[in-house]
Amino acid sequence: MKAALDNFLKNHADAFVRYRRKKLKEIENLINPLLEEVKKLDGKFDFEMVNPKSFYTIKSPIHYEVLLIFHGVDPEEISVEDGQTPAGFALAKLTGKKMVSKWKFCSGNSNPSKVYMSAKIVREKLFELVNRVISSSSFLESLEGSNFCVEVVDDDDVISMRVSGQDVEAYSVDLIPAIPYPGRWVLSAHAWESKQADWMSKTLKEEVIKTGFHLVARPSPSRSSYQWQIDFPGPMRKLLEIDMGCRIKCLLILEIIMGDMYSQRDACDSFQLETLVLRITEHYPVKSFWSEEKFSKRFLDTIRELQRCLSERHLTQIFIPGVNLFRDFDKLSLKSCEEVVQSVLENPENFLNTFELFQYTTAL
Repeated sequence: MKAALDNFLKNHADAFVRYRRKKLKEIENLINPLLEEVKKLDGKFDFEMVNPKSFYTIKSPIHYEVLLIFHGVDPEEISVEDGQTPAGFALAKLTGKKMVSKWKFCSGNSNPSKVYMSAKIVREKLFELVNRVISSSSFLESLEGSNFCVEVVDDDDVISMRVSGQDVEAYSVDLIPAIPYPGRWVLSAHAWESKQADWMSKTLKEEVIKTGFHLVARPSPSRSSYQWQIDFPGPMRKLLEIDMGCRIKCLLILEIIMGDMYSQRDACDSFQLETLVLRITEHYPVKSFWSEEKFSKRFLDTIRELQRCLSERHLTQIFIPGVNLFRDFDKLSLKSCEEVVQSVLENPENFLNTFELFQYTTAL
């Protein structure tokens, strides 16, 4: 079994990683000029330039999500209220005079004595700005080697850029505005903060918490225009960087296998798979449990845990236990994922030895 896992990585990992880096570089080269033009139209919408350390979620080889991190939004002047909202969501109350003056247009019809920043209005305004830039003939002409077409759509309350062209494989990128809160934590994640960490030192856990959280403009299950999703991309990255032996290889194999389902827009994405692997780490919190000798066992444990989560349609977020990452999984996508996992478990060695990487990667 271990030989099959090693051969799988030898045959597929390099091409998979190269494809991912190539695609993220393409996205970076497209989005950064766009963000520069957006800022020229409205200086309030000033975002960090996208770079290799930006926060991406890879939905599939042809569907990506990138967090656009606000500059000039002072988190010290935005109070986060997460006590009366759905799990994983919060209200952003503007408290400083400068922030109220600058962003009151995004408060809609909220109580004038309590000015809340509307995620929906921020998203709609950004969509308007992006659309204006994309509609400008000079924008695409200014891009180096731009033999492609870009359209922007408001797809189910998500700003999505769709790229296509004669020499470009079609893909889409979701643009998600995000407010950073470095060094801050939220009430709803207090349980994770206070519980004993079996697989990291107290100092390391403090470093994870210091990376803070983000409020991101994703739609709320309550459809409230004022609720922002609480996201932890920095802490997730920090946890995954901890050396736990073969854990990262188990994650990479999972990403390659599930990435093969490129036609399934709602298949398990990179964030869900990372969460799954961190959950398994809680079951096996000692590095020796992830030694090379236990590579086969840990991989099968990970696949079985994915099977269980799919069957129960439930994957708990690491930091806020009330958040189910499989809540919006549609039945067809769920069934497809279950079939793939089942085919792995029926004969793991045969599956690994006969696996063929998806067409986009092999075209490199």
